[in-house]
Amino acid sequence: MDSDATRPSVAGKSPFLLRELLLAHAAQSERDDLPLLDASRGAANWQLRRILNAWHALGLYAAWAPATPPDDGEVALALDPHEPHARRFAEFAASIGGAAEGLRMGCELLSATWEWLAEEVLPDRSRDSIVYQFAEAIAGRAYATPPTLDFVQPILTRYLAPLLFGGDEDLAGQFDVIGCEGATTGIAMVAATLGRNHIVRPGDRVAVWWPTYEPLRDLVECQLGCEVVPIRRDPAAGWAAIPQELEKLQDPTIRLAIIVSPGNPVPLTTDPGSLDALERAVAANPGLLIIADYVYAHFLDRPVETELARLPRNTIGVYSVSKDFGLAGARLGVVLMHPDGAAQRALAGLTGDDRTCADARYERRAMAPAEMALSARVIADSRGVSFTHMSGISTPLQALVCLCAAYDLIDPESERYFEWVRGVLADRLDALYEGLGLPRPVWADGPSSRYATVIDLCEVAHARGGAELAEALECRDVWELMVTLARDWKVILTPAEAFGAGEWSVRACFPSVNAEQVHELGQRVADAVEAFARS
Repeated sequence: MDSDATRPSVAGKSPFLLRELLLAHAAQSERDDLPLLDASRGAANWQLRRILNAWHALGLYAAWAPATPPDDGEVALALDPHEPHARRFAEFAASIGGAAEGLRMGCELLSATWEWLAEEVLPDRSRDSIVYQFAEAIAGRAYATPPTLDFVQPILTRYLAPLLFGGDEDLAGQFDVIGCEGATTGIAMVAATLGRNHIVRPGDRVAVWWPTYEPLRDLVECQLGCEVVPIRRDPAAGWAAIPQELEKLQDPTIRLAIIVSPGNPVPLTTDPGSLDALERAVAANPGLLIIADYVYAHFLDRPVETELARLPRNTIGVYSVSKDFGLAGARLGVVLMHPDGAAQRALAGLTGDDRTCADARYERRAMAPAEMALSARVIADSRGVSFTHMSGISTPLQALVCLCAAYDLIDPESERYFEWVRGVLADRLDALYEGLGLPRPVWADGPSSRYATVIDLCEVAHARGGAELAEALECRDVWELMVTLARDWKVILTPAEAFGAGEWSVRACFPSVNAEQVHELGQRVADAVEAFARS
């Protein structure tokens, strides 16, 4: 796997990531008759026009509304907070409404957003103030103050209440919301702060549901210096956790549990047995911490019970709004932390050198570091503490996060959009398995995001040539097959063994390939497996 023969140079350098290496092999392919089919990552090949139009229309208003210095139309002065921005926005919308359908659509969503915010979310603020705050945010003129702008929390918790809190807006509203560059960054931020504040220490044991998102293993083992305790799941039981594995959670030395629900590469939610086991574990060990990533929750057919709803004081949630609307590159994430949660109590309980070291990190940037909440430390750590005055994600992205959430909450077209997305992902899953010559997986009819899947290549071989072909495949090298898929078949997949799945398994993501493409991908994989095993 590490031989020089399988590691071509890219612009004179060795590829940094495995995916880059496979893409380099594909670039050297002589199969000019085949288009590249890359299902190795989850960026969607769709976007919601209504959100994009609203975001860009708001940006145009932010450029239209300010005064300009005399004789210099190229310079826009800062927005005046005392202007009647609601009326000014209406004038702006009227002036451009006939220019383009997209701008008109965007202005309509913005107008509905101002009305909803003024009546339902921010009744203590005038409509003028609301429009001004969003326009100022989209303009990106000033640093975020506070790091998560004060209108983000009440909007985002309403958005996430039905998805993650069983519809309990009061419970959701108790949580602090921290903006971050995507859900993965949110996990990294939280984990780093837990480590820096001696809440999770090198050598601690961390339970991780297995298979899981591969970078989490690196985070736990290499960055935190902790031991991964895999909670293995059974593919034959719809990927539910194996009951004997759940008994590991009763071990009091386990400090942290990390869950992705729905998962990646297994696109299923935390099974009821795991939720029950976590509840028992917390009852026995009230200091047990849970980090739960719900990045694909909106693609479920219906919401399910979550760790956040069942164990709100012990769970730190992360979510990615950008995945919902085909905006993966925008990196719109949030961290959800209860201000009186187990992590905050662990911080408050530090004593001696641990307390001194935890506070010393922030002593030059906080007037009273001992009183600094864990959520504030997460924000400060995101800029290495020294630059904490510039913490938080950019203000234009915070405005976009809120526009996404508002669309889902106020526009009746929202549910139609998500139904369309769910249908597209289901069609792509069906097309892949049809192309592979395998039956549709049973789990696909349950609580699944259908965002990705694990393909057992031995099953593919068995379907093509029976047990004899499957045995022949297992006598070969899996990495050699991955290179063959890339170089000779122009297919990019991810080895799923790194995620904790079987050696002869690969992960395929559905958002980036349409149904026709993924059907062809499945056929190519099946053809490649057969040819490789017979060679």
